Formats: sequence, C-alpha cells, structure tokens
Amino acid sequence: MFLSKNTPLVAVDIGSHSIKVAQLSSKKKETELLNFGIMAQEPESIVDGVIQKPDEVSETLSRLLKAEKIDTKFAISSLAGEAVIVKKIKIDEMSPEDLQERISEEADQYIPFDIDDVSLSYQILGQAQPDENDPEFEEDAPAAEPKMDVLLVAVQNEIIESRMDVMTAAGLKPVIMDLDVFAMVNALNLQADMWHSGSVALVDLGDSFTHLNILSNGVTVQTRDIPIGGSHITNKLISKYDSTVSETLDMKLGAVPSQVKAEAVVATIQKALEKIMDELEKTFEHYNSTHSRPLEKIIISGGGALIPGISHYMADHFKVPTEILDPIQSLRFNPKQFDMEAIQALAPLSAVAIGLATRRFDHK
Repeated sequence: MFLSKNTPLVAVDIGSHSIKVAQLSSKKKETELLNFGIMAQEPESIVDGVIQKPDEVSETLSRLLKAEKIDTKFAISSLAGEAVIVKKIKIDEMSPEDLQERISEEADQYIPFDIDDVSLSYQILGQAQPDENDPEFEEDAPAAEPKMDVLLVAVQNEIIESRMDVMTAAGLKPVIMDLDVFAMVNALNLQADMWHSGSVALVDLGDSFTHLNILSNGVTVQTRDIPIGGSHITNKLISKYDSTVSETLDMKLGAVPSQVKAEAVVATIQKALEKIMDELEKTFEHYNSTHSRPLEKIIISGGGALIPGISHYMADHFKVPTEILDPIQSLRFNPKQFDMEAIQALAPLSAVAIGLATRRFDHK
C-alpha cells in the first residue's frame, strides 16, 4: 500500500501514567474528532521516559485500540525525555545541501551522546538576527560572517526502536515519530494563531517529566525536559497521609476525604510543586535575559493541569498570564459518540495525542 496524505493514521501518545490514542478528520476547513481514548499503564511500565515493561505496554495499547474500535494500522507517535535533545543553534550561513553534509559535524558539539547512536533532524529557521540582550552582542563590533539559526533535534536510536517495537507488537505500523514538544504546538495551533502570539511557554505537566517549549511567534526557541512531574506530588501526598494511589489521585483532583483538611492538602501540593516551579523559573529567567521580548503567556497541559487552581497558582508565582491548553474546544465531534463532560475533563491530557493526530503522512 502506498501511503499519502489521505492515509488514515492513529496517533499514539505513550506516557508513563497512561496511553492515549486519537484520530482526526479534516474536511472543509473543519477538524473533527473521530476517536479519543485513554487507558492507564501498569505502574513503572515507563520510568524516566524509558520503556521498562514492553510486554505490558504493548498489551495495554492493544486493549485500548480494541476498546476504541480502531482498525487503522498506520501510526504516529512521539518521544520525550533525557534521550531527546532539541536545541536552537547558530552556524555559518550555508546552502541546505552543504548543511545536510555537515550537520553531523555541527551537531556533535551540542549532543552528549555518541553521534553514531542518535538520529538527527533539523530545520533551518532563517538568518540569525543580532540580539542586544545576548551576552556575546557588541554594538560596535565589526560585521561578522552571516549566521543562520537551525533547530537541531537528536534522539537516541534505542529509544526510537523501543517505541516502535511496542507499537509493532500491538499490531500497528509506525510511520512517523515526532516529539511531544512539537505535538503540543500542533495542538495549540488548533485554538490560536501562534504566528502572531509573541513569546509563549508551553508547559506539559506530565507524570515523570515536565516538558517545556518556549515559542516566539510560533517558532521553538528553547526546550527543556525537567525530570520531575506529577508522581513527585503523588509521592509527597502518600508519604504525608498514608493514602492509597487511588485515594491520592482523587486528592490531587480536589476530592479530599472528610477526615483530611483541604487546606493541608493544598499546602502539600504547593510545597511539592516548588521543585518544578524553581526549575521553570531558571529557564524563564535565562530566556528573558537573552531575548528582547520577555515571556508573555504560559499555557499548561498534561495531568498536572487537572489540579484545581493550578493555572492561577502559576500565574501568581511567575507574574505571567497562565491558561490551560484545551485543543478539544476547537474540534467538531459527534455528541452521540462522545460524552461532552468526560471529553472536556480529559482535554488537558489530550494535547500530545491531538497534536499528533493533526499530522499527515506527507507532512513537511
């Protein structure tokens, strides 16, 4: 079978806490949600972005595909974690053909892995513009050789292969492998014009990682995977209240047992969030100090976005307007097929899967 932009794809978001699948259809400038499903993972199936229990993960994915009655075999998925490097670099201006020949040499100085053990991808962003906030900027310096900005992506091959093996074992044929941070941008593009949005930080509050992507008018300028996530909050609550995992997850969502003071739970969650906030603040401060346009908005997604009041807490902490990403609101869907209340409640968890589902096989 020859694949084309009309080939149906299923988007698969394999997270450490759950697996999400989604399918979209675009007709007459409208995007319709055809399928969206979520299923919890076995504990410790994925640790720090690395699949530890491939059989359990593929079994969970198989059951989810069956439950959602998805018969499409061609799949798109994504990666994140410390095995993924995304960096905007400045290099001497050259033709695309010359860059293709030299990209490994240029990338080697920025990647903490053996260059032979990674898959490289890149995108030329355009001519690099001098920024007076850059520490290396000198106003009276003589004209230097022209530079260009290149977005460099490197992923360890073993991480790619492990994801593809799991999908293959579940009966799928993986045809596109993307990154979580880029999938979230695609999801955001469904509800906003990112090309005129200024400086925006996309923060995905996952279970194992907090993924950060800072955009300037829709273009990624800085990314970071922080190895702290919702599980850190869960563990702090379990330690304090000796609660089960199920009871703890309910507390995170605002369902506090009668014998527990809600104010104490909120204080524990805020205390656990401090590590994440501190790491985000370091990156935000670095960005603001090296760019002429400071951060103007924060948009959050992931399981952590379900914590009641999280957007107000972050807005107060960073003094930056903060909102929750909801790609579902921009989609048409059949109310007879989806429970409106349930699908809206899951919206913050859907960003990566929905963003992946916007892709087509011949996407450039």
